[in-house]
Amino acid sequence: MKRIGASLAVAMTALLGAGQVAAQEYPSRTVEVIVPFAAGGGADASQRLFNKFAEPMIGQSMVVLNKPGAGGTTGWAELVRAEPDGYTLAIVTPPFNIIPALVKPKQTGYTLDQFTNICVYAVVPDVLFVREDSEFKTLQDLVDHAKANPEKVKVANSGTLGADFMTTLLIENATGTKFTQIPFDGGSKMLQGTLAGTTDAMVGSNIFAFSQKGQLRPLAIATEERDPQLADVPTFKELGYPVVSERYRALAGPPGMSAELVSYWADICEKVVGDPAFQEESTKVGLPAEYRGPEQAQASIETMTRDIEAVVQANKLAE
Repeated sequence: MKRIGASLAVAMTALLGAGQVAAQEYPSRTVEVIVPFAAGGGADASQRLFNKFAEPMIGQSMVVLNKPGAGGTTGWAELVRAEPDGYTLAIVTPPFNIIPALVKPKQTGYTLDQFTNICVYAVVPDVLFVREDSEFKTLQDLVDHAKANPEKVKVANSGTLGADFMTTLLIENATGTKFTQIPFDGGSKMLQGTLAGTTDAMVGSNIFAFSQKGQLRPLAIATEERDPQLADVPTFKELGYPVVSERYRALAGPPGMSAELVSYWADICEKVVGDPAFQEESTKVGLPAEYRGPEQAQASIETMTRDIEAVVQANKLAE
C-alpha cells in the first residue's frame, strides 16, 4: 500500500508539473493577429503599435494578418472560426464590428456573442468637424442653420452604415435636426470632400483634429468629459446635447477561449497601456491609450451595442 501511495504521489506530482510547464511555455510560437482592414489604416497602425510593446513581454513575435473586405466582416468572420488556443487573435473596433451584425445579420458571417472580448487598449472619440473657414463657428451655429434649413446641411461620412453615419444620426436625434448625409469611399475621401467644400461638415475620429489642424475646426466632441488632448473643444453634453460616441481599439479572441488565456492577454494589455512609452507614442498619433479589462470591455461593448440597436430600430435600418 505504501508503494502504491508513493507511486500515486509521484504520478500526481508529475502531472501537476507538466501542467505548470505547459502554462509557462505559452506562447511557444508566433501569435497571429487578424486586422480586418488594409495595411496603413488606423486599425492596422494601432495594432502594430500594440504588438511592438507586447512582443517583448510574451517572448514571441506577433504577426499582423491583414484580411480586408466587406467593411471588416471578412476578417472577423475568420476570427470566430479559429481555434481558441491563443494563437489567433484580432483587433476589433467597435462600433465597426457591431453595426453589420445588427443591420445585416445574415451577411456578416458572425454574431456578436462569438467574440471573446479580452480588453480595450484605446478609446477614440468622435468629433464633429467643419472647415476652418466655415461660417459655422460653433455647434449652435450649425444646429440653428440646420433647423432653419432642413436637409440642406450636408454631412460627410466614410460609408453608409459606418460609425460616422451612426454618430451623425445620434447628433440629429439629440439636436432635433435633419442633415443630408453624403457617403464617401473611406475616411480619406470623406476628408477630401469636406475640405473641398462638397460637404459642410463631417464626423470623424479625434485623429483628424491633429492631422488636419488649421484645416478643420472641431465643433464638439462626443465624450463624457473633455479630452485633455483637445481641451478647447466642448463636449456635446456640456452644450446640452446627450451625444456620446466612441470607437474602441480592442483585442479579441475566437469563441471558447479559456479563462486562463483571457487573463493572460488582459494582463499583457494592461502592461502595454501602462507603459509610458506606449502612451507617448499613442498620443502622438491621436490614439488615447486607455485600459479596460475583460469585464469592463464587455460591458462597454454591450452598452454601445444597445445604443446602436436603438438607432437601427428607430431608423428602420435592419435588413
